Amino acid sequence: MAVNPKIELRNYVVDLCREVSIYMREHLEKVEASDIEEKELNSLVSYVDKEVEKMIVDKLMQVTPDAGLITEEDTKNDPDKAQVWIIDPLDGTTNFLRKIPHFSTSIALMENGVITLGVVYETMHDVAYAAIRGQGAWMNDKPMSVSQVDKMNKAIVVTGFPYRRDGDMQQSLDLIQFCVMNCRGIRRLGSAALDLAYIASGKLDIYYENFLNIWDIAAGVLLVEEAGGILTDFNNGDQYLETGGIIASNKHLHPDMSKAIAETYA
Repeated sequence: MAVNPKIELRNYVVDLCREVSIYMREHLEKVEASDIEEKELNSLVSYVDKEVEKMIVDKLMQVTPDAGLITEEDTKNDPDKAQVWIIDPLDGTTNFLRKIPHFSTSIALMENGVITLGVVYETMHDVAYAAIRGQGAWMNDKPMSVSQVDKMNKAIVVTGFPYRRDGDMQQSLDLIQFCVMNCRGIRRLGSAALDLAYIASGKLDIYYENFLNIWDIAAGVLLVEEAGGILTDFNNGDQYLETGGIIASNKHLHPDMSKAIAETYA
């Protein structure tokens, strides 16, 4: 039987994520206050983020030496290639630094402008969420799909807030009120990549957030697509990687959430 090169690459990336997760868990108790930098208001980074990114880049360059990179911590950036790896080494840094066990590694491969491979790895639980364009999505090698919840009053919503405290703060509060009044529950967990993985695996039903970076969501959006979900930006278009505003859900709930966001931002 012929070997599927994308499956091989998926397995390589999953193994790599597992390797860096061991490093992160080993250093969870070792990071001290003096190791933490504030990149911007409410955005933190430590030596762990930087070292994990370096480990990932080094290993990916061994198998794709001509690929470009888009990385959160700027180990090396060269986005103008046919193949580009998009890397968030530690999504949920604040959780990590406060020893809240909810953070992840996100790695996506973009080829000619299209995301073709995505892996989000849940560090503390050793769970790999992976997808290959046109071939499906898996949670630890088992096929996964979005939920089939079809009523807003049964939906669990997850969201996040931008680091900056200006911009659309009133709209954010209005949307929270909408979800509290119309949905079963709302969560703010602190890792956009895992939020999307939870939508793809049916753990949660709706995710929306604004002002995200491409490395936060590049892998997760493919997970949702391949798991049968619907993704749009805040204008009901497909520019979420460019705009940083995203709505992810199943086909039943997406129209109502998209309508609420459109009305809030009108």
